Amino acid sequence: RRLNDLIKRAKAARIHSLIVSYLKSQLPMIGKDAKKKDLIKHLDVVFETVQNQYGVPAADFPDLDVMKEKLRKQDFTKFPNYDKALIAKVDKMLAEDIPRIMSLLPGEEQEKNRMGLGTIKGGVFEKVAMPYGKGIDAGIGENIWIVTRDKSKYDDIFNNLEQQNGKITGRIARDELVKSKLSNNVLGKIWRLADHDQDGLLDNEEFALAMHLIKVKCEGSQLPEELPAHLIPPTQRFFKFMKIKLERCSPFSLVTEKELIRSR
Repeated sequence: RRLNDLIKRAKAARIHSLIVSYLKSQLPMIGKDAKKKDLIKHLDVVFETVQNQYGVPAADFPDLDVMKEKLRKQDFTKFPNYDKALIAKVDKMLAEDIPRIMSLLPGEEQEKNRMGLGTIKGGVFEKVAMPYGKGIDAGIGENIWIVTRDKSKYDDIFNNLEQQNGKITGRIARDELVKSKLSNNVLGKIWRLADHDQDGLLDNEEFALAMHLIKVKCEGSQLPEELPAHLIPPTQRFFKFMKIKLERCSPFSLVTEKELIRSR
C-alpha cells in the first residue's frame, strides 16, 4: 500500500511539474496578470495541451476546479521552468526503481505469486541464470521493462496518432498495426494482450507493448495466450486486476459499429 502511495505521489509531482512549467512558459513580457487569468479560465485547454505534448494519461491530472482555485493564489513567475532531467528521473523511478524495490519485498513477492506474476521456477528455469530468454521470453528477470529498449521509437509513432485523453482507440490502433502485414487474427491477439487494463483503448505503454509483440511475431516467435508477467506495463504492475471472463472487443473482430458501441 505504501508503494502504491509512493507511485501516486510521484505521478502527482510529475504532472504538477509539467503543468506549472507550461503555465510559466506562456507568460508574456507584458500583461502577465491578464494572461494568468486567461490561462486559469482555459485550464482545460492547458491540460489537453500538456496531455498531448507529454503523453500523460488523463487519469493523472488533478481536479480541474480545485486546480483553478489553487492557481489563483500563486505567482506564475515563481514557478520552476521545465526540468527535463528531473522528469526523466521520475520516469526512471516509476519504470525501473519501483519494480526493483518490489522484487526485494517478500510479502509483495508472495502476493505476486498468488496472482500468478511471480518468477517462473522449475524445469529448465532452475538450470539457467536469470535474466534469460529470447523471443517472447526476452526480458525475464531483468529490472528494466524489455519494451523500454525501443519505447522512444514507439512513442514517436504514438504521439503522432489521434488520441482521446492520452489513449488511442481501436480504429486508430488498427490503422497503425496493420502496417505490419500480419493477419487480422494475429493482430487481434496482439490487441488483446496489449490492452492489459481491458478498457478498449491503448495508452503509450500498451501501444509500445503491441509494437513489441509485433516485432516478436515478425521475428518468428509464437505469441502466448496470456501476457507474461515480465511484459506487463510498468504503471499497471502495482494494481490488482480482477480477471473478467467477458469477451473483449477487438478492432480486428468482424463486428458492426453498433455492436462495438454496445460492448463498451
